[in-house]
Order: sequence, then structure tokens, then C-alpha cells
Amino acid sequence: MDNKEILGWFNHRVYPTMAVFIGYFMFFAPVLAFIGLQQSDYATALMIVSVVVGLFTLLMTWGLIGDMKTLASCMSPELAESPWGKSFKGFAAFGIIFSLFIVGVVIAHAMILFG
Repeated sequence: MDNKEILGWFNHRVYPTMAVFIGYFMFFAPVLAFIGLQQSDYATALMIVSVVVGLFTLLMTWGLIGDMKTLASCMSPELAESPWGKSFKGFAAFGIIFSLFIVGVVIAHAMILFG
């Protein structure tokens, strides 16, 4: 793959996933917690929404990591040896960290809604 193909593919996968992360952590999580604190009658429904959105975000996280591993394997040897190409390592660690944050949000919602 040449640089333009890789950059297009990278932008196609990274930016939507980052938008989901920002929306999840900065908008969805606090708003759902606020609604749960105000309207305790809807705790079960809000928990179902939290679990579904959390699973969607987890799937996007691990899909992106799989794509980045595929991208790293498809690079030309010259690009793989460049500083940018060498940075395509350690995505599993990022996946684990983000997974813990996402699961933590769902657990926090459960604690707020039911506890």
C-alpha cells in the first residue's frame, strides 16, 4: 500500500471511532447518569441502554485494533521501517485500557441506577 491509500484507510477507521469515544465518555455516560439520578423509575431501561451502547463501543474499539493490526501487516517494508510505521505496535494495550474504561462506565451506571 502506498502512503495515500494508508492515510485514507487510517482516516476512514480512526476518526469515526474517536468520535464514538468522545460521544460515549463525554456525552452519553454523564447524561445517562444524570437522567438515572433524576428519574429512578427508568433504571432498568437505562441500564439496558448502557449495556448496549457499551457493547457497541467495545466492538468499535476491538474492530479498530484489528484494522490497525491488518494495516501494519499490509505496509510496505519501507513504510514499516519509518517512524510512523513503527508506531503501529501496542494496540492491544490500548484496547485493554479502553475496554476497562468502557466496562467501568457500565459498572458506574449500575451503581448509580441501582445502588
